[in-house]
Amino acid sequence: MTIAKAVARAWTDEAYKARLKSDPHTALSEVGVDVPAGIGIKVVEDTAQTTHVVLPEAPDNAGEMSDEELAKVAGGYPASPGG
Repeated sequence: MTIAKAVARAWTDEAYKARLKSDPHTALSEVGVDVPAGIGIKVVEDTAQTTHVVLPEAPDNAGEMSDEELAKVAGGYPASPGG
């Protein structure tokens, strides 16, 4: 099962959602998602009033990359005009 399927299950199964938030490694393993040892997982839930933005770890050469190269590794979103 994929992470997307785990999310879909959490939308319809309150008990599973609680386990996913409190013990993500175990909850993900219940649905067949293998999380490597030593990898931490934090599950947060967006609401109508709160949206979370995840900042990925910067690549080692981030200071040497052009804005275009950085946009590609940051999810492909180009910089907004003037910013």
